Amino acid sequence: MFPLPEESPAHHVRELRVWIGGYSRVPEKFFKYTPWFVNAERMFLLGNGGVPPLRTPSLWRLPQSVTSLTVNTSVVTFVQIRDIMAKLPNLDDLSLSGYPIPDPRRALVGTGTALKGRFGGKLLLRNDCADNDVMNMLLEIASGLRFTAVHIRCEGECLLTAIRLVEACSKTLVKLSFMITYHGKYHSPSWSSRL
Repeated sequence: MFPLPEESPAHHVRELRVWIGGYSRVPEKFFKYTPWFVNAERMFLLGNGGVPPLRTPSLWRLPQSVTSLTVNTSVVTFVQIRDIMAKLPNLDDLSLSGYPIPDPRRALVGTGTALKGRFGGKLLLRNDCADNDVMNMLLEIASGLRFTAVHIRCEGECLLTAIRLVEACSKTLVKLSFMITYHGKYHSPSWSSRL
């Protein structure tokens, strides 16, 4: 409707909530226009299964102004989440939750996809996104991690990697929320006890 991006009301938008899966998902061609949202600060990618997921997140064009990304969906793979993050060089806050689609190419570490950003705001990892591969991917970020608030809800086998992630933020960390699942039950660790 607005052939000239500079005349579009898109420059007033600060938050984009995009349903990328399920019956009411956006058409994939929507991502051709997302760079027009030059002042968007927060982006939410949401959606459940049902209808086959969008297939080409690696081709999406995203607003470079986004500083906060929330992915809560079961319609993308871990590799696609990493590719989306790589397109947002100004990321500060990151929230990953949901149950991504299994991917045989799941190895996220050492892939050469450079993740850039400040990574100095809030980090939330839960559900299947709080696993060793995702945390190791974040630990490989060359610019380092400076999150001030971290919330992790992970399985017991990810405990050591989660501790390494928290240690990487130790100079800037102000708030930590940590829950571990053992056999489907949540436990808050007692730091005075031995892990």
